[in-house]
Amino acid sequence: MNTPPPAKEHSSTAQAVWFTGERQTELRREELPAVRSGEVLVSAVTSLVSAGTEMNFFRGHVTPSDNVTLPTMRGTVPYPVKYGYQVVGRIDEAGADSGFAVGDLVFATHPHQDRFVIPVPLVHPVIDGLTPQQAALTNMCAVAYGGLLEVPVRIGDVVGVSGLGVIGTMAAWLARRTAGRLILIDPLMERRDRAAWVGADAVVHPDDAVAAIAELSDGRGADVYFEASGAPNALQTALSASGAEGRVVVISYFGSRAVGLRLSPEFIQRRQRIVSTFTAELPGELLPRWNKRRKMRVAMEQLLQMDDTKIVSHRIPFHEAASAYRLIDQHPRESLGVLLEY
Repeated sequence: MNTPPPAKEHSSTAQAVWFTGERQTELRREELPAVRSGEVLVSAVTSLVSAGTEMNFFRGHVTPSDNVTLPTMRGTVPYPVKYGYQVVGRIDEAGADSGFAVGDLVFATHPHQDRFVIPVPLVHPVIDGLTPQQAALTNMCAVAYGGLLEVPVRIGDVVGVSGLGVIGTMAAWLARRTAGRLILIDPLMERRDRAAWVGADAVVHPDDAVAAIAELSDGRGADVYFEASGAPNALQTALSASGAEGRVVVISYFGSRAVGLRLSPEFIQRRQRIVSTFTAELPGELLPRWNKRRKMRVAMEQLLQMDDTKIVSHRIPFHEAASAYRLIDQHPRESLGVLLEY
């Protein structure tokens, strides 16, 4: 069980990571507001840096017209802005009617910050048995799982997954449960090697993806293809590798980069579909039975069965956050899941 630590005194200030310019970050001190009913004060334990949306902010690939705001985001797009959404911490103070207690371990949709006040709809209790480091992966697992909720993988399906970052690797691991053939695609040899634990039938470079999928599908092409790389040219490969009535599920974010597609006669003749997915939403047919809280809990339950050491490559002290962004930006061969430790 998640045993709470002893109570402690609280200061009224906090430190948070801000993006202040293209590839520039700084820690800024800010005042904490009083905790109101329906809010909690959280002390961070660890948080995961998103190599997708968050790194697009860091690199300047987000424009004011992009609808990527979050309730806890502060500042102005493009800069300066405080943006992030996956922190695990313990509750230091619980407002009336919050439903939480001091010491509870929670996952919060909040930027990287050592202490913060947050409304309870953005907070999820961490299930028993899950470590803070595992729990930090909850949102990424929910994104990957959301792709399979949008387009389920049937028993025997031929499935391609491109982009073996955190989300792509998780999507591959989930798809492996039912896929008849699973082909993983990434341009980096290091990431292809690192994904061996998933147990795919083939792990290939993008240049070899179409041929590998054709061979393993007896020429039919992929039934389902998950695009998790965020590389603009990856969608073209996904369409070329998919079969008739094939579904290409986009679980990556391209930011402001243009994505050019050649929609050949084969695309029309095969009746292929490109399906978008978004972690904050659910397919309409699930709404009578599902909500965000259920989806996040299922993601945590999946993480209990997953070896997080295969996903997390680095743990970096919070006060050295700038080095975490440089690592992901400049050394993708070495980095996968990067945690900030508080």
